[in-house]
Amino acid sequence: MTYPMISRLYKTATGSVVSFERSLEIGRAGRYAPYSPKMDTRVQHRHMNTTPLNEWHRQHGGRLVDFAGWELPVQYEGILAEHTHCREACAIFDTSHMGQFLITGPNAAEQLAAAITQDASGLGVGRGTYGFILNDGGGIIDDTILFCLGEAEFLLIVNAGTTAGDLAVLEDRLNNGTNLRYLGDWSKLDVQGPEACEVLSPLVDGDLTALKYFGVTRMKVQDTEAVVARTGYTGELGFEVFLPGKALPDLADAVVADERVKPAGLGARDSLRLEIGYPLYGHELSTEVTPVEAGMEVFLDLQRDFVGVETLRKQAEDPTPRTLVGLLTEQRRRFAEGDTILAADGEEVGQVTSGTFAPSLGVAAGMGYVDREATATGTPVIIRTARAELPATVAERPLYKDGTARSKLT
Repeated sequence: MTYPMISRLYKTATGSVVSFERSLEIGRAGRYAPYSPKMDTRVQHRHMNTTPLNEWHRQHGGRLVDFAGWELPVQYEGILAEHTHCREACAIFDTSHMGQFLITGPNAAEQLAAAITQDASGLGVGRGTYGFILNDGGGIIDDTILFCLGEAEFLLIVNAGTTAGDLAVLEDRLNNGTNLRYLGDWSKLDVQGPEACEVLSPLVDGDLTALKYFGVTRMKVQDTEAVVARTGYTGELGFEVFLPGKALPDLADAVVADERVKPAGLGARDSLRLEIGYPLYGHELSTEVTPVEAGMEVFLDLQRDFVGVETLRKQAEDPTPRTLVGLLTEQRRRFAEGDTILAADGEEVGQVTSGTFAPSLGVAAGMGYVDREATATGTPVIIRTARAELPATVAERPLYKDGTARSKLT
């Protein structure tokens, strides 16, 4: 990332510009650095970006780590306990490091529809949709969620480590008359789990039960103007609350005052998303793969024109040589990113992108890219780790199928 890029931010972004500059300098040139077991869990003696809950995490026993240039909790009580509590009751996650862009203007929908894979023109007010920012060759620059807040008003949520690069790409693709604003002074709290609605409802002035999956609305949260979406990264019923950062500590205090709620960190967030088979940028997704290779065609409308679509159309007609699959073992010993995937006869057929112990399943689980001939559900494979070769099978995603995200309240 270069300093000319930083100078552009002064002209186009509002909010915590200085904090955003620091994220540019210590980030990984637009690549997302997700949680992994190899992460250095000792906070280094250099400046990192912090969220409005930084001191709150310390007071509540959070073990802080360097996550893509942000100081965030990896765990509190423990990853296993936090994971299980989210599945059974309710947990909160500080996700304030994620980037938020507000995009407005009379031609915003049309221009967005050409710039990213989501069809902003066909997105109704109060609805959200998952998709991608692609390069010309169909490679994934980032995966995003686009919300329509009103006529010609959109909120785009992006990953932390890719925020600067995403901003530059969108500046190039959105023409004059469309306003692109980085919301550096806003934060986000995820309230996730089967009890999430009952926990959050007393703190808002709207009816959360009326919010459908991937729905979004403006409402007051503890007398603060906020945006609430029925989305999340756990596979459970949940809500993401977007609000000014100064209001975040009071909201966190109010939520954990309910005895059904516990704070959770990056470790549980990673194991929860892996069980559901949600990809993570920098692991399953990168500029080196396309959404078709990632098995995410369901989120694409290849009849529309957008950047990178030509490659995707060709791949849809002529299946790619590799694709992303779920992986399950019958033991607790974990495997990890970079481990080799072998066919039953010992031939190398792929590589692991993510792996962990899956508490809800009681076994090790993960994802990886494999050759087309090894993608059928139930195909036996061997995962070669640094210490052992683990028998595994190719599994359909989601690996854990009992989440309440789509079924609860609908």
